[in-house]
Amino acid sequence: MDERFPKWLRVFVRKLDFLAIPNIGMLVCGLAILAFIARAILSTPFEHFVFDPQRVLQGEWWRLFAFPLSEGLSDPIWLIFYVLYVFYVMSALEGAWGAGPLTVFVLLGYVCALVGAFVTGQPVPIWYYILENVSLAFGTLFPEVELYIYFILPVKAKWLAVLAGGIVLFQFLTGGPTTKLVLAISLLPYFLFFSPMLYGYAKRRWMVAKNRRRFDQDMWR
Repeated sequence: MDERFPKWLRVFVRKLDFLAIPNIGMLVCGLAILAFIARAILSTPFEHFVFDPQRVLQGEWWRLFAFPLSEGLSDPIWLIFYVLYVFYVMSALEGAWGAGPLTVFVLLGYVCALVGAFVTGQPVPIWYYILENVSLAFGTLFPEVELYIYFILPVKAKWLAVLAGGIVLFQFLTGGPTTKLVLAISLLPYFLFFSPMLYGYAKRRWMVAKNRRRFDQDMWR
């Protein structure tokens, strides 16, 4: 992590470096493939992959270890694109940050999603929120990188991040109090890591716009 991140955050992450999981993107992709096999071949119901705090309190402790699988991910072609995307994005973040900071970021997203589920008492697709954090982080750090949807359509990472953020904002505005609370808690990792950077960026843009207006006014004097 470089100087764009606040010193306290860099110190905090450095102290947790012992948690580092190298190639965590490959691990996540492997878990997604295992979950897909369990669902497609073994006919495991999707609700088994959703973290349900009520069932955990009833003794189903294995639900604490959620698998990265979404409800719509039922086609092998979609699985391929999903795995390629997750691997590429997480590998890029690991290359920029290192294994330690990325692991802390993912684990923090995991813990926040668990907390959101327990606070609201509602089932939560943990990995949906983790990958929202990861996608937003990737788009913020690598805004000009181009990804090819279906290997054909080039889209810059910043627009994918805008899309992800727009979906979250829509869910927040249209959802009930429970949805709002889960979203607010689950996306804390992104805002914790990137709020100073986003504030600095917004401040620079405002200063540029202000200086441009002043320059334009001086031109007409």
